[in-house]
Amino acid sequence: MIQPDFFSAGPALPPDLLYRPDFLSAEEESALLEEIRPLGFRRARFQQYTALRRVVRFGSESVPNRVWVDKESEEEEAFPRIDFPPFILALRERIAAFTGIPAARFEHGLVTEYQPGTPIGWHRDAPNHETVAGISLQNACRMRFRPLPRRGSKPDSSQAIEVVLEPRSLYVMRDEVRWNWQHHIPAVKSLRYSITMRTQVRP
Repeated sequence: MIQPDFFSAGPALPPDLLYRPDFLSAEEESALLEEIRPLGFRRARFQQYTALRRVVRFGSESVPNRVWVDKESEEEEAFPRIDFPPFILALRERIAAFTGIPAARFEHGLVTEYQPGTPIGWHRDAPNHETVAGISLQNACRMRFRPLPRRGSKPDSSQAIEVVLEPRSLYVMRDEVRWNWQHHIPAVKSLRYSITMRTQVRP
């Protein structure tokens, strides 16, 4: 279960964002990287936009029809989704124990590869996802958060809060930061991987 007092001595964080450095050991990180590197990564395409980052999706959640992948033939097809492999299932159990959320509720998994120069623009995760947990591997990155602008208003980046996601760290987005804030990752300087687990919103 999460112990909120653990986070009180850390840097200022957006509301309801939890961050734990060294969630994994160096040995556990190395083992995960050995499993991740051979995965069949593909660049994700969102409508007419093809992202620089490459991803592999896992789990039983159906992927929205607007998500596509590019192929060498430039033919579009629905993004493939595969069952959780053992190493993802084991990590899911670790995250579940830490958050107090049953492992089975983390129905969607995503492994992402960030080559140098790869960013993620400002966004909020799809509304069918609820709690979002992410683990950083190999190299650190900066993750920035800002309040979601009200309808008709422009985003105010002066209120942005930056968190450095160190290798082997875990962050958990829920409640206020999940629904009322946006986030983005500026272009990374070094090769980085992340593993993201998401629960589904209950009907």
